[in-house]
Amino acid sequence: MANVLKSKRVQVLGVLMLASGMPLGFVFNTFQIFLRSAGVDLKTIGILSAVSLPWSLKFLWAPLVDRYALPRPDRRRSWIVVAQIALALGFFAFAAYAGFALERDAATGRMALAASAAATLGAIALFITLASATQDIALDAYSVEVLEPEEQGPASGLRVMWYRIGMLIAGALAIFSAQWLPWPAVFALLGVLFLASIGLTLWADPPARPASAPRSLAAAVVEPFRTYFGRPQALTVAAFLVLYKFGDNAAGTMVNPFLKDMCFSNAEIGLAVKVIGTAATIAGTGVGAALMSRLGLGRALWVFGVAQAGAIGFYALAAAARAAPLDVALCATLEPISALARGWTYVGIAAEYASQGMGTAALLALILRVCDKRYSATQYALLSSLFGFGRTLSGIPSGFLAERLGYSLFFVSCIALAIPGFLVLQRLAPLHQRDVLASQPAGGTPA
Repeated sequence: MANVLKSKRVQVLGVLMLASGMPLGFVFNTFQIFLRSAGVDLKTIGILSAVSLPWSLKFLWAPLVDRYALPRPDRRRSWIVVAQIALALGFFAFAAYAGFALERDAATGRMALAASAAATLGAIALFITLASATQDIALDAYSVEVLEPEEQGPASGLRVMWYRIGMLIAGALAIFSAQWLPWPAVFALLGVLFLASIGLTLWADPPARPASAPRSLAAAVVEPFRTYFGRPQALTVAAFLVLYKFGDNAAGTMVNPFLKDMCFSNAEIGLAVKVIGTAATIAGTGVGAALMSRLGLGRALWVFGVAQAGAIGFYALAAAARAAPLDVALCATLEPISALARGWTYVGIAAEYASQGMGTAALLALILRVCDKRYSATQYALLSSLFGFGRTLSGIPSGFLAERLGYSLFFVSCIALAIPGFLVLQRLAPLHQRDVLASQPAGGTPA
C-alpha cells in the first residue's frame, strides 16, 4: 500500500480532488453560512440545497463526456479543464452579484439579502454545481482509466482525503476568512483557486491504456446502462448508494445553520472546522483505508455506517445542552455558549468529519468495483449520481423538519433515517461476509 501511495499518478490524482471537493464545501457550508448570516430563513436555505441537483443528475449528460472531447490534452482531461474554467467564471459571477445585492439592515446593522437576491445567487450556485458535476464526470472517468486494480482501495482513501481538504478550503477556511474579508472577496478568491487547478490538470499523466470512445452517441447512452443493469445485484447497489448516507446527509444540511443559531462566530466556525475537521478527515480516511484492507469492504461498510449514525448524536447533545433559544437573530442578547454545549459541538464535528471520510472512501471503492472501464464516465456518473441524489433528497425537507422539531429532535430523527441503509446493506453484504460483489472483477466488465 505504501508503494502505491508514493506513485506520482496516484498522488496527482489525489490532489486533483481538491477541485472536486471545493464546490461541495461551498454549496453545503459557505453558501449556507452566508445565507444565514444575511438573514435568510431555514426553509429557504433547505430549498436552496436543491442547487446540488446537478450532482444527482449528471448521468444524463455523462454520455456526451464519454462520446465527445477536445483533441488536447486528451479525452478526459480536456473536459476537466473546460469545467474548471467554467467554475472560475461561476465564482467570479457569484462574487460580483453578492457584492451588489448585500444591503445593510437599518434595524439590526447586519448585512442582509432580499428574497429575490437569494434566488438569483441560488441560480448562480446552480451553474457552479453544473460545472462541478461535469468536472466530476471527467475526473471520475479519468480515475477509472488511470488506476490499476490494486491501486483502487488505497487511492480511494487518498482521493477522499484531498476531496475533504478541498471542502475545508471552500468551507471552513472561506468562512474563517469572512470574519475579516468581505464575502465577495472570499468568493472571488475561490475562483482564483480554480484557475490555478488547471495547471495541475495539464501536469497529470495521461492514462497508459485509455479506453476507446463509444462508436456513437446512441451507444454511449445505451451500452453503459445495459451492461450495468445486466450484472447481479445492480438494483441493490443502486438503492444502497441512495440510502447509505441518508441520515448523515440530512443532518449535514443543517449543521452550518445550527452552528450559527448556536451563536458561534464565523471565525469560530471556520477555525473549529478547519482544525478539528482537517485532523479528523486525515485520521478518518487513513483509518478507513486501513480498515478496508483489514476487514474487507463488506464489513468496513457496516463499521463506517454505524460510525456515521453515531456521530449525529453528538449534535443532538449539543443542542440539548444549549439552554437558550437557538436563533442567530437573538445571539446579541443571549448568554455565552456553555462549555458543555461547545464541547459536544466540537466532538460532533470531529466525529462527523472522521466518519464521513471513512464512509465516502468505502462508497468510492464500491463504485470503482462495479464500473466497466469502457463506459467509465457514464457508469461512474450514474452511480455517484445516486449517491448525490440521496444527499439532495434528504436535504430539501431538512429545514422544515429542523424548524418544526427543533434541532435536538431533528438530529435524533436523522439517526433513524440511517436504518433503511443498513437494511439494504444486509442484502448486499450480510454481517458475516467480508467482501462485496467478490465474484466480480474490480472495475472490470460485468459478468
